[in-house]
Amino acid sequence: MKIGIFGGTFNPIHYGHLINAQLLLEDFSLDRILFVPSKEPVHKEIGETISGEDRYCMIQYAIEGNSGFEVSRIELDREDPSYTIITVRYLQQNSPDDAFYLIIGMDSFNDFHTWKEYRAILKRVPLIVIERPSHQLKNKSIIDDADEIYFSNNPLIDISSSRIRDYVKQGRSIQYLVPPKVKQYIYEKGLFQQ
Repeated sequence: MKIGIFGGTFNPIHYGHLINAQLLLEDFSLDRILFVPSKEPVHKEIGETISGEDRYCMIQYAIEGNSGFEVSRIELDREDPSYTIITVRYLQQNSPDDAFYLIIGMDSFNDFHTWKEYRAILKRVPLIVIERPSHQLKNKSIIDDADEIYFSNNPLIDISSSRIRDYVKQGRSIQYLVPPKVKQYIYEKGLFQQ
């Protein structure tokens, strides 16, 4: 199987994540996209009030009914920090017959040289880089270090998790930004209110 590892905070997951994941599934002939919510991401602040369990549940609701999508607890259940190299090694060791691809946004790609053992990641898995609004390619040196790298021709969907969190705090609608069950979960659990 060809599996795309799509890591992130997903705080919360939204239609931008889902639309791009579906396009990558098709454009790169992947068999599955594996959503991997970070427990304690090293490069990003996720906010104190939202647990990994809440983010995991929202992803489950968001991907319901899509046989090409799956969510993993691999980083949430790990006691150590959420380093990508550890996740990649674990997946490859436990599924040696599968081919894994690491999916990252252009913003993360530009900072990729700061990731733990980034060269080891590049030797282990091809990268698929997603275009992001207002993020241009800056880190061209990574291209020389990578054995295999692909740049997605995905649409630039200007939806962000931070905007959704702000809208909830402000009492504004998040209709059409997140799937209905995710929206319901956010309001029923009182997430992002403070």
